[in-house]
Amino acid sequence: MSLAVVTDSAACLPAALAAERGIEVVELPVATDDDGVPTTTSRPSVEALIEAYRRALARADEVLALHLSAALSGTVDNARLAARALNPGERGSQRVTVLDLGVSGGAQGFAVLAAADADHARRGAARARELASRSSLFFLVEDMAFLHRGGRVDRGIALLGSTPGIRPVLRVGSTGIEVVEAVRGRARARRRLIELAVAEAGGPVGGRRARRPATPVQLAVHYSDDPAAALALENDLAEAMAEAGTTVETIMRSPADAATRVHLGPGALGIVVAPALGG
Repeated sequence: MSLAVVTDSAACLPAALAAERGIEVVELPVATDDDGVPTTTSRPSVEALIEAYRRALARADEVLALHLSAALSGTVDNARLAARALNPGERGSQRVTVLDLGVSGGAQGFAVLAAADADHARRGAARARELASRSSLFFLVEDMAFLHRGGRVDRGIALLGSTPGIRPVLRVGSTGIEVVEAVRGRARARRRLIELAVAEAGGPVGGRRARRPATPVQLAVHYSDDPAAALALENDLAEAMAEAGTTVETIMRSPADAATRVHLGPGALGIVVAPALGG
């Protein structure tokens, strides 16, 4: 059996890496106003997903589709409709398998890369589920209004973010975007972002003992519009991980895709911590 993996642009995979690994990436649509400014996003159409899956089936026996969390988008609903149109009626003869792993960003991207190492859908799905369940995405935004306008956070969270001097550290969870804690000041929030990533990797933070033995991890750093800020965050993150004694196998630095940037607004930064799975 041979396997092809399909995902969407919310995985934030660098285009060259996706092409190298044979991963098909479906862009999440973005609408603009009369001045060309991005304003809203939508799920890919069923027709666009069918075409992507057909292209993948032309080079593989099975397709595993790993899309943006249903808590953040309806993409996976259309993906299931597209898969239904391509799968034969006989039970157990599925050619296209769709999974909602409840993740986004690099957590989704690393799950996709893990699945691409498999030679059949069942093994790819197991690897993707394992990695997604053990991954975390923490992030900061400059203005919570963008998330609120796009329906990604409720009014209470948006009001917390509008309090002068307060910067919520956010996390993508299985039910959507959650506040991890509220921190006063941009610099302190950035430090806390790194501390949370180190703790998630199993390292000690603030003189406290590690809550579990540090294991090898892979990291992603995402940004909306400031690559220099992302590079500085990557360097500080790598230094903090080294000081904690955590083995980092790779750091993937990539911008958020166009659709995600609509909801994050300018100045956003994020960190993904994921386990480094064996072959």
